[in-house]
Amino acid sequence: MTSNFSTDQFFYNARTRVFDAEASELGLKPGVLPAIIDLESALTGTVVTFRLEYIEEDGSMRFLADAISPATQDLSLVIIND
Repeated sequence: MTSNFSTDQFFYNARTRVFDAEASELGLKPGVLPAIIDLESALTGTVVTFRLEYIEEDGSMRFLADAISPATQDLSLVIIND
């Protein structure tokens, strides 16, 4: 399952290069686990694909950027299970 989101739906920590948001704020229903997320930049329209890397003990999901380039290297996305 692929989900589409915009960067303006996430908080971004430039130091850690992590986008994060709470599942409820993204409109994800309990038990819905997207395997792939396409994240579109609200500024440029560029889309970066993230793939589910693992699910933490608290149910939070961590995704890593699919295409590795200088712009996406070490970029990750976390959806917090709230």
